[in-house]
Amino acid sequence: MGFDARLHHEVELADYWRFKSGLLASLRLRWAMYVGYPRRLRGAVLAARKEELFVATTNPFFLPALAARAARRSGAKVVNLVYDLYPDALVFGGGMSSGHPVARLAAAATRSAIAGCDATVYLGERLRRHAEERYGSAPRTAVIPVGTDVSPFKEFSPEPRERAAIRCLYSGHMGRLHDWRTLAGAVAGGVPVGIEIELASDGPASRELCRALMPVAGRDPMRLTMSGTLGDGEWRKAMTLADVALVTMRPGAGKVVMPSKTFSAMAAGQAVLAVCQRESDLADLVARHDCGWIVEPGDTAGLRALLAALPRMRPEILRKRQNSWKAAHAHYSMEAVGVLWRDLFESLHER
Repeated sequence: MGFDARLHHEVELADYWRFKSGLLASLRLRWAMYVGYPRRLRGAVLAARKEELFVATTNPFFLPALAARAARRSGAKVVNLVYDLYPDALVFGGGMSSGHPVARLAAAATRSAIAGCDATVYLGERLRRHAEERYGSAPRTAVIPVGTDVSPFKEFSPEPRERAAIRCLYSGHMGRLHDWRTLAGAVAGGVPVGIEIELASDGPASRELCRALMPVAGRDPMRLTMSGTLGDGEWRKAMTLADVALVTMRPGAGKVVMPSKTFSAMAAGQAVLAVCQRESDLADLVARHDCGWIVEPGDTAGLRALLAALPRMRPEILRKRQNSWKAAHAHYSMEAVGVLWRDLFESLHER
């Protein structure tokens, strides 16, 4: 069976980054996200044929519920793709109370989407269980990882490094659901000997982390570098040079989101140093493939001890890097993830 796929969107990626700077541009972005795009998608679902199928993500949180309601009239099918679970992401990440009117609205939208969509897709098994306990079961569910494009790293299977230092990289967005305090506390007294840390990130937690570590970077700029997100060429180079990926999650976030940066790090052959609760999809992933280490959020002494020990763990690091690379290319490539989506689509068309 073949599929004719079309992308419905309101803002190009380049415009998204441009719109994020400045008050007026930010307002335009919010209008596009919360008004323009939902109206466009609703119109497309209303005008759809019965054999058409839409995948609506939870960005914004009410989009799957809106699409499911429109599909009642057209007969089209809608899949609810839970990138972030709301209102839980607002509660754990933004400090919003569960009784806040916005949180209650988001909870109602989540229940409506889970009940009304033809299928709901979660990025992790723990996220699925948590969502079903709080918001009910969907007519059909699937757990499909976000996956990654492995093609830039197919020729870079991990080999032993000749350089002296172990290179650790945090790459990508660091939002409010990401823990920054544990890493800041672990290296507040200086980066351990034999370690280099690169922070190539953006987002509110990244800004907090960079402010906290500015004195350390000033004292030792060769072993702690901080920058914004990298361009494609710089990003590929940084990913292939890194030995260890730093991935962080705040307490409670492990059942709400699954950081997609983990899969690109694995594809590049990085071992994963995950600062997260052990009861989380991220910790399960690391343990399943034996591709890294887990440190609980808040355990600054444990994280520092692990960082300090890494230069003496080169054979273990290489083994975990190889496990990462093999797992990503075998299970989390676009091709592997695409098979799971194809099976779901075919099952929905058979109904």
